[in-house]
Amino acid sequence: MDFVLNGRTHTLDAETVRARVHGAPPHDIRTHWVEIDGRRWPPKQAFRVATGLNDEPFISHFALRVFQRLGFTTSPIPGAPQSARPQPSESRTAVDPRIDVGGPRKDATVAFATLEAYLSNGSLTDTIARLEASLNGAGNDDVQRILTESGLDEDLVDGALVVRERIGMIDTLIHAAVITQVLPLILEPGEVLTKRPSLGAGNDPDRNYDLETSHRVAEFKLSSWKGRDGMRQRGLFADVVGLSLDPTGRRRQVYVVGDLPVRFLKNSKRNAAKTLSKAALKLRTPAGLDASTTVAEFTKTTNIEVIDLKALLPRLR
Repeated sequence: MDFVLNGRTHTLDAETVRARVHGAPPHDIRTHWVEIDGRRWPPKQAFRVATGLNDEPFISHFALRVFQRLGFTTSPIPGAPQSARPQPSESRTAVDPRIDVGGPRKDATVAFATLEAYLSNGSLTDTIARLEASLNGAGNDDVQRILTESGLDEDLVDGALVVRERIGMIDTLIHAAVITQVLPLILEPGEVLTKRPSLGAGNDPDRNYDLETSHRVAEFKLSSWKGRDGMRQRGLFADVVGLSLDPTGRRRQVYVVGDLPVRFLKNSKRNAAKTLSKAALKLRTPAGLDASTTVAEFTKTTNIEVIDLKALLPRLR
C-alpha cells in the first residue's frame, strides 16, 4: 500500500510491519494502540519501527489510519465512523500514490486543535515557569510524574511539528499577499516596476529592495510589534539605512504595520549608530550618521517616508 506523509510517497504492507516489529518490545500504551500479532503497540512507535521514518512529524491518527488500511485492529479514531472496520489489505485495490491516505487536512486540523487546547489553558510563559520550578531538585520518579502532569507529551510535540510543517511559509505568504494588494493602491499614472519585486520574505543579492519602480524604492516590514521589539527595531532601521543609500532621487518609502514602528522611526531618540551595531558592515556608516544621531533624526534627514499599511489595508494587525 502506498501512502503520502509530508508530501512524500512511501510503500508499506502488513507483512513488512509484522517482520519489522517482531523483535522489538512495545512501549507502554497511553491512549491509542494498534494490535500486531496479539501485541498492542503505541501507534507512533509501531509506525516508526515499521517504516524507519524516525524524523518525520505526524500524529497518532495518521498512523492509526495507515494501520487500519493494512488490516490491523486499532483503538478508535476520534470522529471516525464507528461502523468502519479495518479490512485486510489484500482485498483492497491498489491505492493511487497521489492520494494521502492519512488525511493531511484532518491531521492538520487535529494538530491545530491539540495546540489550541493546550495553549488556551493560560500563558505559556507562566506554564513553563511553573514547570521549571517543579523540576528543580526533581529525581527520576518525580520527573516522570511531572511530565505526565504537564501535558507536554509526544502527541503535543508531534502536533506542534505538524503545525510547523504546514505554516512554515506563512510569513512569505503574508509578505507576498500584502505587497501584491498594495501595488494597485500606490502606483501612480505612468509609474512602472523597473525590477522584479521581492515578494518573498527577504531580499536576494540582485534585488536591493522589496519594490523598485520608476518613482520609488520601498521596503515592507510586516511584523506585529508588541512593545518589546529591540530586534524588530534593529531590522527596521537597517532597512531605512538601506533605503537611504539609493542614489537615484526616487522616493524612499518604508511600509510598516501599526503605530509602534511609525513612532519608533519618527520619534525615537535611540542612538542610530548603536542600533546599527549588528547590521551588515555596509550599513553601519551611511552618509548623515554621526555618533550622536538619533533614529528619528536620521529617518527625517534622509527623507524616508514612513507609511502605516493599516491606512491602506485596515484589516492588517
